Amino acid sequence: MKKYLLVFILFIAFSIIYLFYQLQLNEHNVLIDKKYFVSIDDKKFSLNGKEFYPIVVNYIASLQTDGKDLWACPSYDYNTDTILTLTKDSCLNRLKADMNLIKQLGFNTVRIVGIGEEGVDEKNGEISIRVYIGNNSFTYIMLSDKESYRKYFDALEGMFKVINNAGLKAILLIRVRPDIFTEEHLEKLAIRFRNNTTIMAYDLFNEPLYFDSLQRKKEEVYKITRRWHKIVKLNAPNQLVTIGLACLREVFEWDPNIIDVDFISFHPYEYEPEQVRNEMTWYNKYVQKPWIIGETAIPADNDSVSYEEQKAFARKTIKQAYNCGASGYSWWQYKDVYWKEFHPSFMGVVNRNGETKTTNENLIVYGTVKPMAEEIKKFDPLAKKDSCLCLDNYYNYSNGKACRIKGFLFDENNEPIEGGVILAWNQWWSHSYHTITKADGSFEVLGTFPFYHWMASATKYSVVRGETLPDTAKIINDNIPTLNIGNLKIKKLSVPKWYHFNN
Repeated sequence: MKKYLLVFILFIAFSIIYLFYQLQLNEHNVLIDKKYFVSIDDKKFSLNGKEFYPIVVNYIASLQTDGKDLWACPSYDYNTDTILTLTKDSCLNRLKADMNLIKQLGFNTVRIVGIGEEGVDEKNGEISIRVYIGNNSFTYIMLSDKESYRKYFDALEGMFKVINNAGLKAILLIRVRPDIFTEEHLEKLAIRFRNNTTIMAYDLFNEPLYFDSLQRKKEEVYKITRRWHKIVKLNAPNQLVTIGLACLREVFEWDPNIIDVDFISFHPYEYEPEQVRNEMTWYNKYVQKPWIIGETAIPADNDSVSYEEQKAFARKTIKQAYNCGASGYSWWQYKDVYWKEFHPSFMGVVNRNGETKTTNENLIVYGTVKPMAEEIKKFDPLAKKDSCLCLDNYYNYSNGKACRIKGFLFDENNEPIEGGVILAWNQWWSHSYHTITKADGSFEVLGTFPFYHWMASATKYSVVRGETLPDTAKIINDNIPTLNIGNLKIKKLSVPKWYHFNN
């Protein structure tokens, strides 16, 4: 009897110790209820039991220090002052004013870029963050110990509180790379912010088409993203995972139906006429995963490009995204910047002239809201959907007449592949054009220069590549030099049975 009593006493003691230990765990280690987070099901986001359609603006945030403390601040690119030394309070007040205005304009989410994009030394794996020290000067702080991480995460926490107080959700862009160094960092981040309901999603990689230097097979990309997704879900199961794909050209490596994420964030831009709306048509037809527009915009300074043109672009792309099945829409970016070139400098919702007072608390924002914001305000995510437009130039945006590559795309069973992508380059790999295959597998790429290189693929299929000799082109009825590369074959990719494209 004494033996059983002793076992019972030990069990109670162990239970008390375990309970005490659990109570001592900080808020970052004890999960809270899933209902407080943005979730996604059947390609629809929801929040607090209601459908949630993210209307997002991209916002660049930075870090600043006084040598002791560390805090978040608006990007120095947003500053209108030539010399600026800001205290912690003034930084957070400016951040607060910006977030309140963003909410006032009709956005419900911000995609935070810059502040989460750490630097990585590829030789030793050291991770660093860029920190401003006033007067537009900056330094780098190594994230090498618990104290440096604590300061960094506390600064992020302060920023998320400002965002949350404004009634907004956040997508945080971080710089995870296909190596073990950043994966450990991702794990620490996920653990620390697992209970932060302001964070809708982690954006793990920005535009691999441009920023992944290695050529990778789709199977390798799947394994990489599967690993990243697992890290987040094991440590922050209630937060979502996305990756920002530049455009449909990512299909050659970072195939949107292969990468393991909760939703895709596409970044189409108007490099060619109506490219953005045409790309949305392709997403609608061939992307099986939930997707949002993660970035898009055209610049407007009301001189070279009028504000009304920018407003019209916002109106038609918001509408096309909604009608084509997008689960959300994002604008790049919050405020105009001075980045030397016109195109990236004037894409803001807010310009750099004058001042604007928020209706909430009468906070001052340095800049004036552009007319395109009216389209954000009046968008109704519950409206009846129209058809997803397929525009006249869907198969060739620019209709160049200097060269043409034509042929057919088939699978291993000689069945034509519709919606495949063919990409062709000039001699020096510096410029390219692409097209989409038709129902019979046929395609023709038109360009403004001779084509020397090409490759073809389709979502969930392998890639085939080749070369051409422009001198062998034949002139046909429309006087366009044409290279016929014949019938191309690609293979359906096999993926693990436990992976579902619609997960």
